[in-house]
Formats: sequence, C-alpha cells, structure tokens
Amino acid sequence: MRADQSRETQPRQQAITGVQPIIAPAVNETPGSIPTTEPHITTAIPLENDTEATNLLKKTPKSYLFNQAYGLWVYISMFVLVLILTHGLSDQQYGAYAVAVTAYNTILYIIAFGFEDATYTFIPRVFADHGKAAAAHLIRRLLLLRVGVLVLTALIMLFGLHLLADLFATIPPLQGAARDLKNPELEAHLLPITIYVISSSVASLLTALCTGLMRMRLVFFIGSLTQAAILASGYIVLQLGWAVEGVLWILALTSVTQMMAFFLFLAPFLFSRGAQYHQPLLPLLKLGFNAWLTNLVSGALLKQVAITLLSVYAVSLTEIGYFNLAFQLADAANLLLVSGFGGVAGAALAAAFIGQNYQRLSRTWQTLIKIETLLAAPGLVFCLFNAPSIAHALYPDSFGPVGGLLAVFVFFNLIMRVLGTYIHQPTLYVVNRSSLAMISQWVGLGVVILTGVLCIGYFKLGAAGALIADGMGRIVTGSLMLLFLWRKLPQKYPVGFTLRFLLALALAAIPSILWVILWQPTDRFLLLGYLAATGSIFILLCAGLLLWLKPLEKADLETIQSAKPALVRYLRPFTRTTQEKQA
Repeated sequence: MRADQSRETQPRQQAITGVQPIIAPAVNETPGSIPTTEPHITTAIPLENDTEATNLLKKTPKSYLFNQAYGLWVYISMFVLVLILTHGLSDQQYGAYAVAVTAYNTILYIIAFGFEDATYTFIPRVFADHGKAAAAHLIRRLLLLRVGVLVLTALIMLFGLHLLADLFATIPPLQGAARDLKNPELEAHLLPITIYVISSSVASLLTALCTGLMRMRLVFFIGSLTQAAILASGYIVLQLGWAVEGVLWILALTSVTQMMAFFLFLAPFLFSRGAQYHQPLLPLLKLGFNAWLTNLVSGALLKQVAITLLSVYAVSLTEIGYFNLAFQLADAANLLLVSGFGGVAGAALAAAFIGQNYQRLSRTWQTLIKIETLLAAPGLVFCLFNAPSIAHALYPDSFGPVGGLLAVFVFFNLIMRVLGTYIHQPTLYVVNRSSLAMISQWVGLGVVILTGVLCIGYFKLGAAGALIADGMGRIVTGSLMLLFLWRKLPQKYPVGFTLRFLLALALAAIPSILWVILWQPTDRFLLLGYLAATGSIFILLCAGLLLWLKPLEKADLETIQSAKPALVRYLRPFTRTTQEKQA
C-alpha cells in the first residue's frame, strides 16, 4: 500500500582517488554482498558508491514525513471505515466481515516470508554498488518468487483450505490461525479474499521497493488515494444493500487498482535492462526467513501467548477485554509519531552501510535511536502519568480498570523505546546478523511464557500479569539485540542522551502528577479540557528543560546536517557545546 534520477550500471574501478577512512571487513568479498567477518579499519570505499549512499540518506527525512503522514491517514481512515461498517451492517454481518478480514491478515502474514525486509535491506546496496539495472533485476526475481507463492496460495485457498487448516492445527503457534481458516464465514467469501491477498501482497513488495529507494512520496499518494476510494465506495455499496460481500469486493478491486498503479509508476525502473551484476538470492532468502520468524513473534505470538495464558488460568473474558484495550492503546501511543520509520529506518541503515562503512552505520543507528526517542518518549511519559484520565475519557465507566493497566504497559513500552529496540532489529539485518534478531525475539517469547505463568498463575495478577509478562519479554528482546550489536558498532548506545532526556521528561511531568493527586474531573467534557491543559503545560516544560539540559551533541548535528541541513538551525539550541560537554 503504498522519477528517480539514477545512473545505469557501469563497471566499478578497483582503485579510486578521493577516498576516506572507514571501517570495513577484513576479507575480500563479492561486491554488494553483506560482510560475514568482524570489521577492522581500512582506507577506501568507492567515492561514487559513497555519493549514492549520501543521496539516499538525504532522502530519509522527507521519506519519513511522507510515511508518517500516510500512516496517520491509514489510522484515521480505518477508524472511519469501522464507523461506516458498524452503522451499515448488523452485528452478525460485522462479525462475518471481521472473520473474513482476520483470515486475510493471517494468510498474508504466513506467506510473506520476510521478503519486504529483505527488499529494503538489499535494494539500497545493490542500487548504489551496481546501478539501477542490477537492482531492477533483483526485484524482478523477488516478484517472480512472490507470484509463485501466491499462485500456490490461491489454489490452496480456493480448493484446499481445509487441508491447510489441518496442517496448521498440528503446529502449536499456528493453531489459532487454523481455527480462523476453518470458519464457515470465510468459505462464503473466498473469491474476493483470494484476489485481495494476491494483489495486496504484490503491492506490499512494491512498497518495500519504494522504501528501499526512498520514494515514499509515491507510496503516500497511491496509498492515500486507495484508502479514500475504500471509504467512499464502501459507504456507497452499503447504502445499496450489498453488505459484507460488497465491502469485500471493494477491498479486492481497490487493492488490484493499487497494485496496477505501482506497476505503472515503477515500470521504468522495473524493466531496466543491462545488469552486469546479479545479486545471489541465498542471502536474501536467509534474511527473509529469519525476519519472518522474528515478525511472527513480535507481530502475533507475544500478544496471543498472553491471551492464551489468561484463558488457561480461567481469567474472565471481561478482564481479557481490559487487557486487549490497554495493549492496543499503549501500542498506539508508542507508535503514533514514529510509524513513519517503518521500513524507512531499515532502508536508511542499509544506505549508511553501503561501502561496508561501519562508522557511518553506527552514527546513523545512534541518530535514529535519538530521533525515535525524541518523538515517542514524551507521549509515553504523558500517558504514563495520565493513564486513568485517558482511559476514562475514551471508554465508558465500566472500563475503569483499563486506566491502571494502561499505565503498566506504557511503562514497559517506554523502556523498550529508549532501549532502541525498533532500530536494533533492522541494524542486525544490515550487518548480516538477522539470526540474532530472530533469537532475541524467541528468547523474549520464552520470557513472556515464564513470567506469565508466574504472574498470572502464581500471583493471580490477571490482566496486569499478562501485560507485565509481555513487557518483560519486550525488554529482554531489546536488551539482547543491543548486546549483540555492542561489539559490531564503533559508536555505542547513547546513554548520556537518554538519561538527560528522561530527566527532562520526568521533571516536566511533575505538574501532571500533582493535578492527578489534587483534582481530577469526572465529567468527560471537563476531562478533555483537563488533558489538553496538562498536555500543553507538559510540552512547554519539556521544551524549556530540553533547552537547559541540551540532550543532543555536536556529532548529532553533523549527521543531521548531511541529511537535512534545514533542521540544524532548529536543533542547535538543544545541542551541547564542547565546553558544556567537558563541564
């Protein structure tokens, strides 16, 4: 869902003037491949490759903004779509729609195989090292693989869905998916769902290509128009009385249109010929498989295991509902302002590593951690100290316990965010350590199970125990990834920045804490005004304290200067001078 001015492939010179010291592997490697040995200092990278890497990095801020705007529009449009559906369908019809869409998401997730992660990790490097034709040759092969998988998937969906469900039922992590696939409501709408799966899966891979090339403007416009078309046509078909079948056909047809639009605009790139280098597929498939296993944990199993434990220990459905609301709300607060980094951060890290430049990669890694923390942590801290008020403003009085649960899970999300977990994972992909990212996620899943048994089964903490277990698993995952990267990168985790920034946020939250203790309105209208007032005060105090504590350093400005010089003038007041740093 989701021209470019690039040079054609040319033979690379082995010796080039105008080189700079970098960190690179100690052995000779196939051009464009990912290094598999420990780094040491060397003295040269091709200047042309380095220039292309710099050009890609310069596109990162604009790509983030387009991706962020698109992400916000998707959140809004999906919320509006739910309103349209709940007002246009009966409860039973909406349940049938939910079953069909859940099955679609399950199938799409299972057949992804991490191709998107592999695409935006490898495409920047192949493009910079070997030109547009080589990158086009690579994406064509990935598209053929994806289409082959989709043809097989379509045949199974249309003629052998029960056999697939029976297979999944024998694999414990996929037993929930097996139940979804056996639902009779799914069989009633198989054709539009099959078309939807095929077209959206191809569009997803083309979106990953745009991400790798930092062409998120194209994703923004095509994706935004697609979402708008779904809202308008969905409303029309419901007014015509076409119900669930009509909505699913709208989703299928708009997805096909979206896929064709991507093909149309990317055709000059996709059909570039004359590649003199063919990237081996084995490293991509290895990374994709590890990414698939990693995403399986982070995207589905962490939450599903927590819900399963609640069910095993006979926690009430009401409390499971509280858990679900707190989980979703905390995740939304965690991702709202940084969803634009999805994929873009991985592409930026891949571009930074062109020429096997560990120094530039580690500096980009540090900068992305700081930027994500700057964007996400203030909202999380505000939610932490105002969780009961937020829950009361959003939900009916009967959902009062959600406030305390929200505070618990926001706390763990805050720790995971400042650890830089979301940046560590694509960094491990870039340095050919995707297996370590996968191991970290599965170890985290083990922690969730053990902590959940202890908190839910022994201490009887119910939904709070499930959230604690999930949070502990996330923290262990992020800590392991950071540990694995510690020896690989010359620049280390920005401890000083994190401590100064968290101190500023803690001080800025004091008025909110005092207001919660002394007075808290119960009327929802007054409560919204209260949250707006405390939020405004919190933002102003944050700005003032950050001007005082100055969390950024001169090196951060230099990195930002190379990508987006216009931002430097706004960030300079928050940057410590050499004298202040020594003091």
